[in-house]
Amino acid sequence: MALLFWLGQCWDRRTGIVRRVFVLACIGLHAVAAAVSAQSPESAVAEGRRWAVILVGLPGDEAHAELFRETADTWQTWLTESLDVSAERVLRWPAKEAPELTADGIRSGFAELSKKLKAEDSLWVLTLGHGNYDGKQAWLHVSGKDPSAEDFGRWLSEVKCREQVIWVTQQNSGWFVKPLSRPGRIVIAATAADDESNETEFPHALATVMQSPVAKLDVDQDDKVSVAELFAAASREALRRFQQDKRLPTEHPQLDDNGDGVGTEELFPKPADDKAAKPNPNAKIDGALAKKTILRLKSNKE
Repeated sequence: MALLFWLGQCWDRRTGIVRRVFVLACIGLHAVAAAVSAQSPESAVAEGRRWAVILVGLPGDEAHAELFRETADTWQTWLTESLDVSAERVLRWPAKEAPELTADGIRSGFAELSKKLKAEDSLWVLTLGHGNYDGKQAWLHVSGKDPSAEDFGRWLSEVKCREQVIWVTQQNSGWFVKPLSRPGRIVIAATAADDESNETEFPHALATVMQSPVAKLDVDQDDKVSVAELFAAASREALRRFQQDKRLPTEHPQLDDNGDGVGTEELFPKPADDKAAKPNPNAKIDGALAKKTILRLKSNKE
């Protein structure tokens, strides 16, 4: 490149045309070099590592212990085999060496994990178990003192990674949405922030749809599956279970991804009957982040 400029300067003494040709050639070569550099692996932004936490609270009896174990196993298999999270970065709490899950264990676990996470990493957190709402706080049942929704909000406040998807699936989980809500974070709850205290179908429905083919989950037919589409599929499956048993639905799953702490149940609404009706331009709509957060499933890779 420097040689071309030098030749151009030298030959310019004889003719200005030659110099212009060399200058244009230099510009063209610079552009090509820049394009090649932009496509090189060294200049690409690192995608980061994927992490996941499966948090299982007290089952209460042997029947629920077996049910929770099966659901958590399905989640773990899907995370490693389909979402392609390395097995060593799928953390199952309680671990085998610490069979009892405690609030202190959850707090220290998230504190330790937040130190390992890098800005370009992604983190999924999935809770499973029983919970209650006492009129002031919502709780997840563990050994000893139960952690509250506010506790989870504080413990996860130090997480700064690029992708954050939190699934809270126990009853009364809707009350966890507001404390956990942050800009750039997707928070999903099995219930609305209301009197929805029955045992939930949502976590087991999620395990079922995780085993579905991509084509069944792909609502917009773009050959990709987003967090929004996985949420919608799990919500439909939960509703199907209620309808199959001729039960009234006692849970209304919610997704919040705009940071306002208020969840949305339907991300893919049907066309309004009133064609003249116009959406409120000032309304804060959930779903934009969840729809563009693509799962990059192994079966989706070319």
